[in-house]
Amino acid sequence: MTDREQLLALYRACFPEDDPQFWNWVFDNLYAPENTLNVRENGKIIASLQMIPCKMRLKDRLFAAHYIYAASTLPEKQGKGLMAGLLARAAEEGRKRGHDFSVLITQEDSLLEYYARFGYRPACCIGMGEPQPVSDLGDVRMAAPSDLPALTALYEAAAEGFLHGHRDETYWKLQLDLFGRGALVLEREGRIAAYAFADERGIIEAAGPEAGALAAHIQPGKPWRTLPAKNSIPMGSIKPLNENAEQIVEQNPCFLNLMYN
Repeated sequence: MTDREQLLALYRACFPEDDPQFWNWVFDNLYAPENTLNVRENGKIIASLQMIPCKMRLKDRLFAAHYIYAASTLPEKQGKGLMAGLLARAAEEGRKRGHDFSVLITQEDSLLEYYARFGYRPACCIGMGEPQPVSDLGDVRMAAPSDLPALTALYEAAAEGFLHGHRDETYWKLQLDLFGRGALVLEREGRIAAYAFADERGIIEAAGPEAGALAAHIQPGKPWRTLPAKNSIPMGSIKPLNENAEQIVEQNPCFLNLMYN
């Protein structure tokens, strides 16, 4: 079996709820052998994680980072410290590459405590917004590549003051492809007033002055994820990889979301 075939089998064993087509999308768009760490036993991959290159932003400063993705150990091999070893290798490799941070989003809240054992602080938070229905909603339509400057502006305005994931054009295009018809914008008088990314789990992120109205239109009566405010909820973790990064995390709130999760 090739590495791709072995990894697909590993991911399906660890994430049986995910559609196999999703993992094919991951391999077609995100996978790179040089960013994948594996543990092998008799030639078979029994544990793995991906270090997807990304950047973090604070005001006008950009920081190199990697996103820990698809951290997986075969069920029968769990509890042997294999993932602990992979996370240590990822941090070491990240420092060699000049990364300031290692970041991740947990699949379950209980895993925040697990990753904290390895220096990952549950400091990446989201906020939960309440629906705000309006009588005159405006035009709701699928987001298009031509909307990306507006989406970036709304996102950066909402993330101001946070250490947050930097989103370039390639990033946004991947999200549009991943969410498909679930990537929506609210346009009023030719101006995009809000965006939302939604799937069967709910509204994964919405931002903009009229995000509450758009959220209420998509999923009436349900709360939605937005950037953190007073009602912040940890959903991701960050590990500083040097002293400067340590100070930044101590002094600034963090936001991380929509990382192909």
